[in-house]
Amino acid sequence: MNYKIINKSILLSLDRDEYINSSIKNIFKKEEFKFGWIRGIGAVRNIEIGFYDLESKQYVKKKIKEEHELLSMMGNVTFVDDDYFIHAHVNLSGKSFKSFGGHLFEAQISLTGEFKIDILDCRINRRFSNEIGLNLWSIE
Repeated sequence: MNYKIINKSILLSLDRDEYINSSIKNIFKKEEFKFGWIRGIGAVRNIEIGFYDLESKQYVKKKIKEEHELLSMMGNVTFVDDDYFIHAHVNLSGKSFKSFGGHLFEAQISLTGEFKIDILDCRINRRFSNEIGLNLWSIE
């Protein structure tokens, strides 16, 4: 993993076999950042994505071992119970050239991963919503 902080942004290059969410979380812990907005591209494998079913208030999860292009990743870094929390969505494509996506739980870099994370000096906490069943932004 290589990263550089420039003008309130992180430029992050992840190497083969590194995990996206855990790598980003480690940087935030090390640098003690408060909030980040993530964008990225690359190639991944060992992917776990999900679709949130509001009726059951549970994620329908899917694990994908094969390599896929990471066409787009967008998300943010906030806090749940004083720990960093990454909320990200991805769009992926495989050998069929059909794209699909969902909520990203985690993915491992298969070739490379290139990310830009904008940093804001504003802590955003998440609070559990009984109505939705998720931890949502609590902007105070």
